[in-house]
Amino acid sequence: MSNLLNIGLTGLKASKVSLKTTGHNLANVNTEGFSRQRLLQTTNNPVLKEGLVQGTGTRTVNIKRVHDENAEKNLRDATSKYNFHNERRFSLNRVEDIFNEVDREGLNQILTRFFNSFRELAVQPENVTVRSVVRDNAVMVVEDIHRIRQTLNEISSQIDKKTESLVEEINQTMDQIAELNQKIQILEVSNQETGDYRDMRDIAVKRLAESFDLATYRDNNGQFNVAIKNVGTIISGPKFQKLQTSRVNRQESLNDTANSLSITFRERPEQNLTSKFRGGKLSSLMKTRNEDILRLQNSMDEIAFNLVNTVNGLHERGYVNRDIQVREDGSLPNEDQKGKITGIKFFRHLEDPKDAAMLIELDEDVLADLTNIVTALEPNSPGDNRVSIAISKIQHQKLFDQGTATLEEKYLQSIADIGLQTSKAIMDSEQAEGILNQQKTVRERISGVSIDEETANMVRYQHAYEASAKILNTADQMFHTVIGLLKR
Repeated sequence: MSNLLNIGLTGLKASKVSLKTTGHNLANVNTEGFSRQRLLQTTNNPVLKEGLVQGTGTRTVNIKRVHDENAEKNLRDATSKYNFHNERRFSLNRVEDIFNEVDREGLNQILTRFFNSFRELAVQPENVTVRSVVRDNAVMVVEDIHRIRQTLNEISSQIDKKTESLVEEINQTMDQIAELNQKIQILEVSNQETGDYRDMRDIAVKRLAESFDLATYRDNNGQFNVAIKNVGTIISGPKFQKLQTSRVNRQESLNDTANSLSITFRERPEQNLTSKFRGGKLSSLMKTRNEDILRLQNSMDEIAFNLVNTVNGLHERGYVNRDIQVREDGSLPNEDQKGKITGIKFFRHLEDPKDAAMLIELDEDVLADLTNIVTALEPNSPGDNRVSIAISKIQHQKLFDQGTATLEEKYLQSIADIGLQTSKAIMDSEQAEGILNQQKTVRERISGVSIDEETANMVRYQHAYEASAKILNTADQMFHTVIGLLKR
């Protein structure tokens, strides 16, 4: 009789836990990253009684979440790749908008107009209105070069701020994973359910995978560890290594990356990790900041520097259209070994290409007096236009890339390069998004909650519960019948 009661009681308990587990699954049907759970149960040890091996009911083992580590790994990898390409797509789109030559008048058109105004000046070297047009067009060239370079600087600064914020989020996420590791370890020792905490950890690890490629593994002590690929372990059980951002000193910089952002371990600041990250937002931001934008900044500086030097080299060797006083011996006041020069520059002199696109300005003499715009190659020659013609021809001179590219070609090549990178980022992002959605589907198929399945399970567990209750009721009736018989 006691065995029958025990069988009914164990079945009742198992069905109750199964119903509770199914209800928990249904309650979390829309919870991101939730893995459905199943009660594992087995038969109690049978006993030998009255010459027969008799069953003693069931017993619950544990609640296990339906989980596939390989599916989680594939989802993390897909998450990392998608966030890398999507972040590049976003950043490069902003950079490409700077050079939009379709929707607005771009630098190439402004430069063309600038050189055309010198051609017009060659036709009318003494026309004040034409000189004014030359100066106005030159001002527009300067302003647009400033605009492009300044906007690139602003995007770099915004990327730096975004990176700093992202590093803080990474540290917070690592802290959360380390705390969950500790909780899970404590619960495992006492043989308690850890499924929900493991789901929370998986979600946190996937969030970490948005920033860089990573791998998870268990060490010899069974601790859950997280490693950044190409960097090393950053989380080991309840411990983790914080990251930090800092500025690159000019003396330590390579490829003009002075003042750019570097990423290091907080406890090991001497170890620069910036170039080691692969995949995810962090690597994407660093690549865009320290490669794409830096290349464009250098290109704009080179364009500005060569434009200034080439125009000035011609302009300062000519003469303004006004009488120049000569010395008593008949020599010119500004004569040197290079020849007869006025010394008037069209643009302010620049020592080197560094930040030339930020520093380019018209010379004060040209801004102050239109007559200081040089046209003549000989003094006191009002109709001489040779300097104007020479400056206009700069437009088609091979000044860049070891004499293989004109000013226009250099600028358009820069636009083409960033356009190509942007198009590739868009295509890669769309492809990565498709793969990510596939991996989400795979993960959902394995670990996700099916309302139909859980509802069917609930009915089944309910019937099992009722059957176990009926066993108890039957055993109780039998017990009272036996007691009644004994009282007679």
